[in-house]
Amino acid sequence: MTRRFTVLGTTLLAVAATATGPAAAAQPRETPAASLWDAATGSATGAGAARSAARVEEYWTPERMAAALPTPAPVVSPAEAAESARAAAAEPPVAEPESGDGHIPPAAGPGAGSGDPAVGTKALTYFSISKIWADHGRLPAQTVGKLYYTRNGKGYYCSAATINSSNRNTIWTAGHCVTDGARNWHSNFTFVPDFHDGKRPHGTWTARSWAAPNGYFDGKNSRYDMGALALNLNNGRRVGDVVGYQGYRFGEGYNETTFHDTRAFGYPQNTHPARSGISSNKLRFCVGYAASDALYKRIGCDMGGGSSGGPWITEMPLSRGWGYIIGHNAWHYGNDAWEYGPTLGTAAINVRDAVHTD
Repeated sequence: MTRRFTVLGTTLLAVAATATGPAAAAQPRETPAASLWDAATGSATGAGAARSAARVEEYWTPERMAAALPTPAPVVSPAEAAESARAAAAEPPVAEPESGDGHIPPAAGPGAGSGDPAVGTKALTYFSISKIWADHGRLPAQTVGKLYYTRNGKGYYCSAATINSSNRNTIWTAGHCVTDGARNWHSNFTFVPDFHDGKRPHGTWTARSWAAPNGYFDGKNSRYDMGALALNLNNGRRVGDVVGYQGYRFGEGYNETTFHDTRAFGYPQNTHPARSGISSNKLRFCVGYAASDALYKRIGCDMGGGSSGGPWITEMPLSRGWGYIIGHNAWHYGNDAWEYGPTLGTAAINVRDAVHTD
C-alpha cells in the first residue's frame, strides 16, 4: 500500500506492504518551518509482508547464506559527489542533537580486546589496512553482524549493528542495503549478530519494518545513504536483550567535527585497493579518526564489498564494549583506502524514529 502524508508542509512518500497491518508512519520532529531539505530528510518506510517471518527464516538456509553475494561498495566519482551535494541543499545543524547510550545484556560477558594488543591501549594505534577482530561472544562483536537480503531473486549481504532504540530490536545500516534508490525495497531481510566462520551463535532475526531517507529511496543521493530496520522477535526475544546494542550520536551537523579513536567494523569480501586473503566469514575493523569532508564523513579504511552498513563507533572503552555510532561504511571514491559515509543529522534522526518503536 502506498500512502502520501504531509509533514512540515512538505509531501513525503511512505511505502508499506501490509500482511500484519500497516507499518507505523514516522513521527516527524518539530522544527520551526519547512525548508528545501525536508522532503529529502523525511523517511520512506516499508514493512515485511511478502513473506512471513517463518518463511524468511526457512528461506535463509546455511547454503543460501554461504552463496549470498557481498553487496558491492558503491564507488562515487568526485563529479557524482559534487552533483549529490548540489542536489541536497546544505542542511543546517540540528536544533536538538540526539544521542543514546549502549547496553550490555545481563548474559553477556564484559567487553574485550580485539586480539591485537595495539588496540587495547589508551592511545589507539590507527591503521587503515583492516584487520580481523578475533574476540566474539561479547561486545562489541556481538552487536555487529551480517544483514542478508534478496534483490531481483538473488541473495546478498551487508553489515549492520544493533542500535539504542525503544523497542530494543533495531539495527542500523546503509541505505543501499535496504533499497535500490529507485523506489524499490529489497526483501527477505535477516540479521545474524556476531556472525563468524559460518556460525550463528545467537540465532537470526528477520525484519518487520525498515526505513531510508526519501533522498535515497527516491533518487539514490549518496548524501542520504543510511537505513534502519526493526526486527521481529526470535522465540520471544529482542535482539538488544540478547546481544546488547551500541549507542548513537546524531545531529552534529556540518561543523567539521572530528571523532578520534573511531573503529569501523564490517564483513568485507574484498578491499580497496585490492589485496588477497580477505574472507567475509571474518569480522574486520580499522581504527582512525572520522572527520567531516564537506557533507560527508570519512575514515581511513580499505574494507570493500560486504562491509556496507558496518558501524563507525567512537568513545568505546574495550572494558564495556559499547560506544556511539557516528557513521557507517557507505562508499569509496575511486580505489582509495578511505571509507566514506553520510553525516548523520536530521535524516538519521528521522530514519531511526521511523522504526525504533515498531
